[in-house]
Amino acid sequence: MLRVFLAAAPIADRPDAWVRYAGDGRATAHGRDVPARWPSDATVEIVLAAAHARVAALQLPPMPPNRLRDAARFALEDQMAASADEAAIAVAPSGRPVVAAIASRALVDDIAHQLPRAARIVPESALAPRNAGWTWCASGDGSDFVRRDDGSAFAIGPRHGTELSPELQAALAQARRTASAPALVHAAFDVEPARLAAWSEATGVRFVPAPAWRWEDATAQAFAGAPDFLAADAPSKDVAPGSHAARLFRPALILGTLAIAFHVVALVAQWTWLNVTDWRLSRELVRQATAAGLPATTAVAAAAEIARRNAELRHAASKSAPFDALPLLARAAPAFGELPRGTLKSAHYATNAWTLEIGKLDADALSRVTRALGRAGIEAVAAPSSSGTRMRITLDPTAR
Repeated sequence: MLRVFLAAAPIADRPDAWVRYAGDGRATAHGRDVPARWPSDATVEIVLAAAHARVAALQLPPMPPNRLRDAARFALEDQMAASADEAAIAVAPSGRPVVAAIASRALVDDIAHQLPRAARIVPESALAPRNAGWTWCASGDGSDFVRRDDGSAFAIGPRHGTELSPELQAALAQARRTASAPALVHAAFDVEPARLAAWSEATGVRFVPAPAWRWEDATAQAFAGAPDFLAADAPSKDVAPGSHAARLFRPALILGTLAIAFHVVALVAQWTWLNVTDWRLSRELVRQATAAGLPATTAVAAAAEIARRNAELRHAASKSAPFDALPLLARAAPAFGELPRGTLKSAHYATNAWTLEIGKLDADALSRVTRALGRAGIEAVAAPSSSGTRMRITLDPTAR
């Protein structure tokens, strides 16, 4: 049997690493050749580089194997960077928690198309050992990855000098925030003890040496228990493709349909009630304006006439109206109090409105002032001028 390590779809002129195994699992030959020179074994297994596959551990209830991948896809939907149709998902044949692998659908299809004799495609990181804590391994493509003790794994950048990769530092920091930091990080590659001690001191997590790991040294049990992206696409012989997903999602679809129908009915009822209320209020405004002898044929005109008449009566009683100069300015004062000192250049009142000359302001500051005026019941219209901004403020009709 032949196993080939791929960090990308095979190319005719690019050599890739391969290992040939005997029936008892012993490696009998290895090399690095272009696809045309690979040994002609009938069975080929592909090991996909850790950088191209993420491995997750899922807590799923016991279920038949033919339903497991659909359940894993549903559980992983919110963790996928791409859409569900663009992702290939494979599930390990056994074990708790359930180990699932995610890779690019296009990459898996490309490999399967170019290598018809490929029997399996397994992620490299699912072959690494599961020690207590985290196991930091060197990938066959020169980068690194980490295998957690629950079976999940994630890729990190290659090592540069004595510094930890930013991805590993971020992962450890996140684990500390969620109280899931590992007690140990096993460095499964050649590394000096002094460097392990420095990493331990820098992160607060103990780094310890572990036997160097290479994908070609993975045990036969590790290969047998790894998720297989080609097996994931093989339909069940006794169940029609797609029927599992249909049964799995049927209750959710029924509940979703009922929820949408209820929402639509509620929206229609609310819209009808608001329109009837608006019609009644408009009719009452027109009735009151007409009863007071004010010319009004629409609700807007009636509101304006009532506000005008209210101002006349208040003025006749030596009282101020809401849109007079001082009451209007007092209502607007808190909003203009947020302006920097000296920004307000001049103010002029005429025809129930203040016209203000404001110095140069950034767009955010002007927007904050305009929103504050709106909350105070004031309509504000701003336009750029040679010296900054000219703003006209009037009392909102609903505040009169």
